Amino acid sequence: MDPLLSLQNATVKSLDKTIFVDLDFEWKKGQHWAIIGPSGTEQTAFLDTLMGKTILSKGILEKPFAKAYQDEKTENGEINSFRDLIASVSQDYQFRNKSNLQNFYYQQRFNSMESEDTATVGDYLEGIEVKLEGPWDKEKTMVLMRLTALRGKSLIKLSNGETRRLTIASALMKNPRLLFLDQPMTGLDIASRRDFGFILQEIIASGTHVIMSANPNEIPECITHLAVLKNKKIDELLENTKELGLLSGINRSLEFDWELLKNLLKDKPDASFQTIVDLKAVTITYGDKVILDKVGWTIAPGDRWVLKGDNGAGKSTLLSLLLGENPQAYANDIWLFGRKRGTGESIWDIKKHVGFVAPELSRYFPRNQTCLKVVLSGLFDTMGLFKKVNGEEESLARVWLELFNLSNIGQVMFHQISVENQRFVLLARAMIKMPALLILDEASQGLDAQQSLLFRNTIDQICAYTSISMIFVSHYEEAIPKAFTKILHLENGRVI
Repeated sequence: MDPLLSLQNATVKSLDKTIFVDLDFEWKKGQHWAIIGPSGTEQTAFLDTLMGKTILSKGILEKPFAKAYQDEKTENGEINSFRDLIASVSQDYQFRNKSNLQNFYYQQRFNSMESEDTATVGDYLEGIEVKLEGPWDKEKTMVLMRLTALRGKSLIKLSNGETRRLTIASALMKNPRLLFLDQPMTGLDIASRRDFGFILQEIIASGTHVIMSANPNEIPECITHLAVLKNKKIDELLENTKELGLLSGINRSLEFDWELLKNLLKDKPDASFQTIVDLKAVTITYGDKVILDKVGWTIAPGDRWVLKGDNGAGKSTLLSLLLGENPQAYANDIWLFGRKRGTGESIWDIKKHVGFVAPELSRYFPRNQTCLKVVLSGLFDTMGLFKKVNGEEESLARVWLELFNLSNIGQVMFHQISVENQRFVLLARAMIKMPALLILDEASQGLDAQQSLLFRNTIDQICAYTSISMIFVSHYEEAIPKAFTKILHLENGRVI
């Protein structure tokens, strides 16, 4: 088999840190790889290295798959790069409005007026720059990724899973020779994850070679080879998924200092509320589309709810009502923390009682915000810290970072840290004010198996020590903490 890419005796650096030493890897024609290991950060860095996004202080990265293409382009006097032949889907994706002047803000999706300055799914795919001819055009890609029905939908109104499908579609439209997928199944509901193996088979059958980072229990059958990262290098190479049982040390339980957590939680939330949430036949529509249909839901103090439903079922819209961010709340009978919406309360009166963790929040903090500032911003319910804090507040934030073993990144910019560290920084931000209601919307999405288990155990510990009411959203049954005993299941906007 002809080689496509190879790393030889590579020492790799990123942000002045050595992340791999003596790294060797060869990707040959006909091979489709999954990269697994105890660290999601290392998996991402490995893919970045193959794409030439990291610094090799030693060793070489060879790209024979691109030689003929680059030779031809160079001979014709055309500017070229091996990256013309690759496409990638990362965990950090951003869309911009039509004017291309600003990133979206989180609440924007709930304001219908804002959608006028936002491209639709069809518009976005139409604007993808395609340099290579191949089998994947806009229409075929939309059918494969189940986007046809979403053609006219505004980007800011897409669910998490719909956005993930769109990013894969936009990469596929470039007809890449090599496709890099970083945890591609995060954010996908059960049906979409089940279909992903068939989607990947069609992509491979079209002539594209695939490499993906993944959790060991989510590797499609069409993947032919596995590489296990450990101790800054490839620890094992396997030729098929059946050999996964031979692996050791990938899933090991970790713990934080639970006594420190218990001490942090000693100031319990205000328990004077008789009811945390009371929704009475709530209906939300956008144009002719009914998003929520007569939804009733009561959350009492200490309740732990799982909110279930496929992508597009209405979960995000329902949560937007509880976060005080959906203007249609005033047209419904909604009570939050003992007070009816529309009786003179401000959005800040609601937010001071709510802690919120969601992966997409990571994209909305200003680039100049350190991790310490992000945690402190939870005291003011703002996307970043814009007020002077006192010594007691800063000390409290530092203790939360210490709990999650993140003391060393307090002054590091939030956007520069790993996905897994971002999740725990956001959890610290939500918990620093000891909310009466904690909403965890796919909060452990993108974490590897080890970190996901640690996140789940942490939430169970918080449940054991407090009476905080909680809502947990996840498409993964194994991610749901044991303390969650109630379920609200949405289907097409209705409670089933």
